[in-house]
Amino acid sequence: MHGQLPGLLKDDPVLAMIDSLEVVNFFNNSRFTADRERLNVYKFPLDSVPWYPDAVFEQRIRKLDALTPFELVFNEQVKSFIDLYTRRKRHIVPRVLALAQLYFPMFEEKLLRHGLPLELKYLAVVESALNPIARSPAGATGIWQFMYRTGLLYDLNVNSYVDERCSPEKATEAACRYLKYLYSLYNDWNLALAAYNAGPGTINKAIRRSGGKMNYWEVRPFLPRETQSYVPAFIAVVYVMNYYKEHNLFPLQPKFFNQEIDSVTIYRHVTFQQISQVLGIPVEDLRFLNPMYVKDQIPGNYKPYPLFIPKKYIGEFMANEEQLYRFLEPVFTASADSVVAAALPTPDTIRKIMPQTKEFYHVVKRGEYLSSIARKYEVRVYDLKRWNALSSDVISPGQKLLIKKEQVPEEVFSASSPAPAASSTNKSHSPIQYKYHRVRSGETLYSISRKYAVPVAQIMRLNNLRSKHLKVGDRLKIKPLA
Repeated sequence: MHGQLPGLLKDDPVLAMIDSLEVVNFFNNSRFTADRERLNVYKFPLDSVPWYPDAVFEQRIRKLDALTPFELVFNEQVKSFIDLYTRRKRHIVPRVLALAQLYFPMFEEKLLRHGLPLELKYLAVVESALNPIARSPAGATGIWQFMYRTGLLYDLNVNSYVDERCSPEKATEAACRYLKYLYSLYNDWNLALAAYNAGPGTINKAIRRSGGKMNYWEVRPFLPRETQSYVPAFIAVVYVMNYYKEHNLFPLQPKFFNQEIDSVTIYRHVTFQQISQVLGIPVEDLRFLNPMYVKDQIPGNYKPYPLFIPKKYIGEFMANEEQLYRFLEPVFTASADSVVAAALPTPDTIRKIMPQTKEFYHVVKRGEYLSSIARKYEVRVYDLKRWNALSSDVISPGQKLLIKKEQVPEEVFSASSPAPAASSTNKSHSPIQYKYHRVRSGETLYSISRKYAVPVAQIMRLNNLRSKHLKVGDRLKIKPLA
């Protein structure tokens, strides 16, 4: 156990954030990636904990300083945090390195869009150790640790179901805007970092007490103790994230890489349990990839919300989105604060009652256009281009185009009801009472199915529809559910 070094407080918030990473469910196992042997250029034994003379640290940080607008220096305070990350809490660094493979590409994209230094991505390591649900004792929340009121100023909304401070995407956008504002106040990145931690009011008081100094290290003695350690911790993180191999540290094997994740838009109130049952995505993965939903529910009835899922599930979701909503609908109890999921169909039932997709190819003939082909097969030009990865409307004779058509099953019944019983011989049994609906402008099969609480597939079967496209004035036969 290493002794307490100068500048590192026993109850330092950085320590608390590092410890919070223990519970993050992101790692496939506790093993290093398969790249460890390749990355271990110094051939360290597995249990080796390297340490270096101060001159080596100083030289490495000087190299980093030459590549950034931040003022990176080596001193006892910075050294104490290097010791924290590479010796005292070194088991956390492989987890941070793994999380960085998910979050850093997104951070960098937003920082570049705002014209900010890429090194700001390391600030999230100081703030939360890249834990998207981290929460400080003061109430700061999320990967960028926004307080409630500051979050509202930067469009991070909080309600009973959603805390957008925990959305890595939205919180990163807010952090970029806030950091750009703070830099405009001081024209000094280290002071901007300190203001991110303590607020500009606290920094302004410290500047006045220092006699009007505008250099962080000169203002530092007048800052709160927590903020005094903030910039040294940032410098140490910049060092460790660039020199982890020199300390025999390597990423753990992550469950997801950034390029493996995409988003879809949810328009209905659904639960993670329902999505998991229909698409087969583990609830714990949905929870990790969507930390902004605090009750494992997406309140999409009020406005569209994003759902982040592995890309391998995107196609299945998009192909069956309308049908999926039929089975994802929750039943609300009398209590406004609780939602009880309706009885869900089994995957076999869903496959049985959902329209099946038939795929085939069309060979383009001379004089044909995407629009004429789309009309022929009753599909959209947009879908033709998506199915065939076309970037323009230009096609050539002889070109093969993939076509996808839905075929409605013969037997369709409500997912929440038993299959239809055999025909009754009771003469007094009432005949089925059908309803008829006249299609109005702006209506779709989905909106009509919602109005009568029947599956889209059932409407298609009863009306012999080969396509979901409707015309104003069409008369549809509806069989209401019992």
